[in-house]
Amino acid sequence: MKKLHHTKYKKNYKKYILSCIENDINDEPIKTDEQKIKYIFDRFYSEYGFMINRIGKQKAIAEWLSGLALNIAFYYDDIIDLAIEMGSINTNPSDNLRNQVQQNYWYFMANIIIELEYDIKKSKEEKKA
Repeated sequence: MKKLHHTKYKKNYKKYILSCIENDINDEPIKTDEQKIKYIFDRFYSEYGFMINRIGKQKAIAEWLSGLALNIAFYYDDIIDLAIEMGSINTNPSDNLRNQVQQNYWYFMANIIIELEYDIKKSKEEKKA
């Protein structure tokens, strides 16, 4: 696969993250994207939100994710395969690029999740207008 523009591959990551959320803690199905995003942030704030004032929101989400809070890829090879599938890197990346992707993965995914929250807020504001 060929690398896509960041606006396209970020959409792919958003869809991927949302596709990993199927049920809530009580094993009840979560159907809409808005409910899935709410679920992610409700869990994050209750489990790790206290860290936001200490280290910042993105770093707090990255640490929370690295504790395998969500069922997203976490093995190094799976992270690279996901990056190729999402279009954020080309097929057959160099060792240097592989290392860079693996080292930045949790911060990158935290950024995507923050964008999901922003997208929901923006959508709600547009509905009010």
